[in-house]
Amino acid sequence: MPDVVTESPRTPSTSIGMSTGQGTGPSMTPQTAGSFPQSAPTRRTTVIIIGGLLTGMLLAALDQTIVATAGPTIISDLGGLSLYAWVFSAYILAQTVALPIFGKLSDLYGRRKFFVLGLAIFMGGSILSGAAQNITELIVFRAIQGIGSGAFFPIALAIVGVIFPPAQRGRVQGVFASVFGIAAVVGPSVGSYIVEAINWRWIFYINLPLGIISFALIMLGVKESRNANARPSIDILGVSTLTAWVTLLILGFLDGGTTYPWYSWEEVVTFAGSAVLFVAFLLVERRAKEPVIPLDLFRNRTVSSASGVAFLRGVAFFAVISFIPLFVQAALGGSVSDGRNALYGFLLPLIVTAIIGGQFAVRVSYRGVVVVGLVVMTIGMFLLTGISQTSTVLDIASRSAVMGLGAGLTFASVVIAVQYSVPREKIGVASSLAQFMSNLGASIGLAILGTIQANTFGSELGKILQGLPPQAQAGAAPFLSNPNVVGQVLATPAALIQMTAKSPALAALVPQLRVAFANSVIPLFWLSLGVSVMSIVASLFITGSMKQQVAARVAMAGAQPGQEKELQPPSGMA
Repeated sequence: MPDVVTESPRTPSTSIGMSTGQGTGPSMTPQTAGSFPQSAPTRRTTVIIIGGLLTGMLLAALDQTIVATAGPTIISDLGGLSLYAWVFSAYILAQTVALPIFGKLSDLYGRRKFFVLGLAIFMGGSILSGAAQNITELIVFRAIQGIGSGAFFPIALAIVGVIFPPAQRGRVQGVFASVFGIAAVVGPSVGSYIVEAINWRWIFYINLPLGIISFALIMLGVKESRNANARPSIDILGVSTLTAWVTLLILGFLDGGTTYPWYSWEEVVTFAGSAVLFVAFLLVERRAKEPVIPLDLFRNRTVSSASGVAFLRGVAFFAVISFIPLFVQAALGGSVSDGRNALYGFLLPLIVTAIIGGQFAVRVSYRGVVVVGLVVMTIGMFLLTGISQTSTVLDIASRSAVMGLGAGLTFASVVIAVQYSVPREKIGVASSLAQFMSNLGASIGLAILGTIQANTFGSELGKILQGLPPQAQAGAAPFLSNPNVVGQVLATPAALIQMTAKSPALAALVPQLRVAFANSVIPLFWLSLGVSVMSIVASLFITGSMKQQVAARVAMAGAQPGQEKELQPPSGMA
């Protein structure tokens, strides 16, 4: 049996005060409030804990990419094409809402119990998704999966933050940060194999053995403990208003320009309701005994700045993930494999620098790593603005690689900067903030960029239609008036062949349509470039470094002889 890692939670006599002088210890800035375990867990225990956490995180990350690959097969079996997007939207929406809620609960009542609870919810949602008999059931069950992943994903990062000493933290967080890239690379191949060799339902059932492995390793390696200072109070009003305003906000962006026009009364009511509920949420949190998202976190310059970076980076990151493969297929006429290969140019460097970035984060200032990463990412985004309908897949992949190199550097650094700028008892909710803001950035950014692309493409198609002879306009109008349909046909070789076979006259328009599609995507990269520049500005306000935190701990221990053990309890709160 391996050594079990535990943490003695802070007691009133050992809690470290913030800069306002709270607590009985000496006043200190938030940057010195991070936790520094007195000793690292044994090698065997380290392997068990990392294995359990990494398996869980990879489980959630792989699920998204595997399900996307199986989408066409699922639709052919369950039907409901018009609702298909909600198979993914329901997951993201539920995950976004769950992130800060479970992060906070783990701070109050222990991390291990909520990590395994999240795994259980996720596995339950996986079983139900695999057994779904129609698209509506699948959407509901995917939301359950989202709640589960929103629970265990940030808690995994928090466990790393309290178990491992500074020398190991960056390395471990860097490996964890690379999970998204790894999942995006291997997920499509795994999904395709499962669908072809077995059945699409097994893309969900395959989660069960992985979840059980993660569950067993965490139960074996981490001993439960809880914050002794936690007041038995759950912020029900905070949870309710948080869920309501986030749900309405994301729904507004998801439905805008698709289900409802942006200026429709439905959209106005949705966004107005979200704004009102957001104000109500702020008022509730200011008065709550244990707020689900403590607003005083954002008084810390590093937390607020890093959260802004995560939001803005989410916009640029998902712009590349979403539109590069689509550009290759629809504008260049490439295959699905070509689109995937172009995206690999972005993802493979990202995996490498995500790991390296974690190492740098504990050696130099957080701001230094994040700024350098964002500058390189911005250069890569600028290079992507230069692609055109005549670009090659290799050209696009090489330009994307520069952006991947930069983006990867920032992932672990942002998480570490946020975690160790807050007291230990808030590290769970702090760990959830980066992913929460990234999800919001992705949802809002993609909705806006998608609308701009559709409107621009529609305008380009209108020009093509007007340039046709009068007798040809009547036959082409039904097809060219729907930019979404035209884009799907251009991106799907089989559909394009079918369309040109039915309407040979449209075959001559395909080159013009591809140019029009390219012209509708390039502006999105220019907008994302502006967002990337904004992220650099936000990163300039991040402060602190791991070295400063270690030095502060040593100084405090020296100032209070005999109290070093009290200042840093044993590592490993689960």
